[in-house]
Amino acid sequence: MKISQFSDAAVTSTADIDALLHKARAQYRVNCLETRQLAQAAYTAAEQLNYLAGLAHAEFLIGKAQLILQTAETALPRLRAALKRVKPLALPQLEAEILISLATAQQMQGQFHAAFLLWLDALQSALCAQARECYVEAYLGLGDLHVQCAEPNKALHFLTLAVEWADLCADQDLRCKARLHLAAVLVTLEQYSLAERILMFAQTLLILPLRRDWQAEIYNYLGMIHAAQHDNELALTSFNQALKINAEAGFLWGQTLNLLGLGRLKVSLQDAQGAEADLQQALHYATQFNGLGLLQQIHHQLYQIYEARGDYVHAMMHHIGFHDHYMKLQQQLTASKLSAVDARRLSLIEMKLKLLASELEVTQLKQQRHQESGRMLALESAAYRDALTGVYNRRALEERLPILIQSAQQNQESLWAIMIDFDHFKRVNDHFSHHIGDVVLRNGCAALSKLTRERDMLARYGGEEFVLIVTQVDATMIGKIAERMRRVIEQLPWQEVHAGLEVTISLGGAPWLPGQTCEQLMSRADQALYAAKGAGRNCVRFMGIDDA
Repeated sequence: MKISQFSDAAVTSTADIDALLHKARAQYRVNCLETRQLAQAAYTAAEQLNYLAGLAHAEFLIGKAQLILQTAETALPRLRAALKRVKPLALPQLEAEILISLATAQQMQGQFHAAFLLWLDALQSALCAQARECYVEAYLGLGDLHVQCAEPNKALHFLTLAVEWADLCADQDLRCKARLHLAAVLVTLEQYSLAERILMFAQTLLILPLRRDWQAEIYNYLGMIHAAQHDNELALTSFNQALKINAEAGFLWGQTLNLLGLGRLKVSLQDAQGAEADLQQALHYATQFNGLGLLQQIHHQLYQIYEARGDYVHAMMHHIGFHDHYMKLQQQLTASKLSAVDARRLSLIEMKLKLLASELEVTQLKQQRHQESGRMLALESAAYRDALTGVYNRRALEERLPILIQSAQQNQESLWAIMIDFDHFKRVNDHFSHHIGDVVLRNGCAALSKLTRERDMLARYGGEEFVLIVTQVDATMIGKIAERMRRVIEQLPWQEVHAGLEVTISLGGAPWLPGQTCEQLMSRADQALYAAKGAGRNCVRFMGIDDA
C-alpha cells in the first residue's frame, strides 16, 4: 500500500492508524525515510481523532527515523515529546523503546551520564513489560557506553548479557547485532581468535541484502584482526571490502572507521603517502559528525606521519588537534562517572533480570547455543581440516599458499616449503595394520604441530605426505626447524603403540624465489624430498637458490 493511499478520508479509525504504524515499523530496517513519512501520516490522523497512544507511537517513530536520517539534535525534541505523551498511558514496552532511542541520541552527543540514566530507565520499563528485545538493546547500549568510556572489561559484561538475552529471542537480526557488538569489544581486548569465531557465526545470521552495513562492520573487524596478526594482505582486502559497501551506502561513520584502519595498515607497510590520503579523508568525514574519539585517533596518526617526514608545522597542527579532542573526551568521561545511587540502581535491575533469566531456563538455552557453535566449528573443520590428523587439508593449502606468497613478496620476507614424508609407510600398514598406520599419522602430526608456530601452516598433502609452510626465518633457522622435527619423530615412544614399531620421516625443503608460482615452489620442495629419500631416508635435504 502506497503512502498516498493513506489520505485523511481513508484513515477513519484507530485501527487504520495502527495499521499505518505497523507498516512504518516494518519499513524501519529497509527505508527510514518511508518510516518517517508513514509515521507523519499516522501522527496527523491520530491528532484529528485525538488518539493519544497513536500520537505517542507516531512521534516515537518519527524521532527514531530522524536519528538515522539526520542528527541526534534533530531527533531529540520528537523523542522527548513522545516520552511525555507515553508516560500517562501505561504502555511500558513503548516507553522502553522510546527511552532506548533517547539514550542512543544522548550517547551520540557525548552526554554519557544522561545516556546511562536513560538506559537504566529503559531496562526498568522493559522489566515491567517483560520485553526481551528491549533488554538486549539496553544491554547493547550500556556495553557501547562503556566502550566509549574506555572501560572494555565492563563493556564485555553487558555485551555478554546482551548475547544471552538475544538468544532467548526469535529475532535473528537481533542475535546477529548482539554478536557484532561483542566481537568489537573482544577485538579491543585483543581476543582475536574468539572475536573471529563470533564474527563468522554472526555472518551466518546476516539478513542480506538488508544488512549490507553490518556486512561492512564484519569486514572492518576482520581487517583489524588480520592487521593485528600481521596478515597484511587479508587486512587490506577486508578494509577495502568494508569501505566499498559503506561508500555505496553513504555511511560516513563506517567510511571513517575503514579509512582509519587502512591508514594505520599503510603506515605499518611504510606507505606514508597512501596512509596520509586515507587519514585526511577520514578526518574530513569525522569532522562532519564530530566523532571525538575518531578525531583524536586520526590526528594522532597524522601527527606521527608528519613528524617522521620532518614536516614539523603539520605535525604540530595535528598534535594540537589530538590534544584538544583528548581533553574534550576526558571532560566527557569525568562527567559520566557513576554515583553510588546509580550503581546501586543498576545492581538492583541486574539482579531482577538474573532472576527472570533463571526462570526462563537460560542455562539450558546456553547449552543449546554451545552445541550450535560446536556444529559450526565442526563444519569449518570438515571444510579445511584433515579428518584423521586435524592439520589443514590440501584445499586449505591451495587457498592459503598464494596469499602467503603474495604477503612475502610485498613485505620482502622469506618463505619456505618443506615436504614431509613418513618413511616406509606402506610397510607400516602392511606389517602392523592400517589402524596402527592411522595412529602413526595422528601421533606424528600432533608432535609436528607442537613444533609449528601459529603463523606457519602444516597441511596434509596426500597419503603420508605433509607440507609445512614457514615464513620469516633464514636458511640457518629453517635447517634447525626441519632437523628438530626429524629428531622428535624418531624419538617418540613408538614401542608403546606397538612392539617393534619404528617411525622416521624424510624432509625436503625449498625457499620461495621471486617470480615463482606455488606449483614451482612445491615442485622444488618435492625434488628436495626425493633427494632425502635417495640419501637413505630419515634425513633432511634442501634445494638452494642456485637449484632453481
